[in-house]
Amino acid sequence: MKQARKRRTYRELFLAKLKELAGGEPKLISNATLRTALRWDDEDRYRQIKRQLIAEGIIIAGRGRGGAVGLTDVTNEGLKLFISYSHSDEELKNELIKHLEPLRHRNMIEEWHDRKITAGKEWGKEISKELSSADIILLLISIDFINSEYCYGTEMERAIERHQKSEARVIPIILRSCLWQYAPFAKLQALPKDAKAVQSWSDRDEALTDIVDGIGKVAEELLQAK
Repeated sequence: MKQARKRRTYRELFLAKLKELAGGEPKLISNATLRTALRWDDEDRYRQIKRQLIAEGIIIAGRGRGGAVGLTDVTNEGLKLFISYSHSDEELKNELIKHLEPLRHRNMIEEWHDRKITAGKEWGKEISKELSSADIILLLISIDFINSEYCYGTEMERAIERHQKSEARVIPIILRSCLWQYAPFAKLQALPKDAKAVQSWSDRDEALTDIVDGIGKVAEELLQAK
């Protein structure tokens, strides 16, 4: 007697269709596109399954008009995020990295900074390699960054060059108050909100959360474009 074929669950159908639309690529699929492909009229069912899969870490949610979703198992490398900073701002840089963890948990970004250079490697070559392959470049702005020949001259100039060629997205992060408005990066939208220096906020965690939220929006935009 021929055994009846097991009917796939809605959950299995959801994941199968999402994999098909993504084509194995690290990109997000809009909710509207996925629902149309599934031919589901029941919006509550779609939302319920999506919430369950997000809670289990199987898929990630993206923003944008109507929202989007993506598979975590095909986005595990994330976007390369390069952090350019003065060592005088090491403490603030480390605090920012802590706040970036939610984006790493969602497999959206993988940050790099010069403290990741291991013994015996040529630091200049390593920095150049990482800077030239980054998808997002953060410039952590302070008077010490501006006064640093390497940060302001070498790293910033290369970052702006790649930004102008649309090879990477450069985001100035204003850490400490200084006269940065005449710098080459001044034309770029800075973080946190209203380019208010992190140290000027009464709650530093609030400032860093605002920064990471902005970085997350950029990451989602770039992932959807891939």
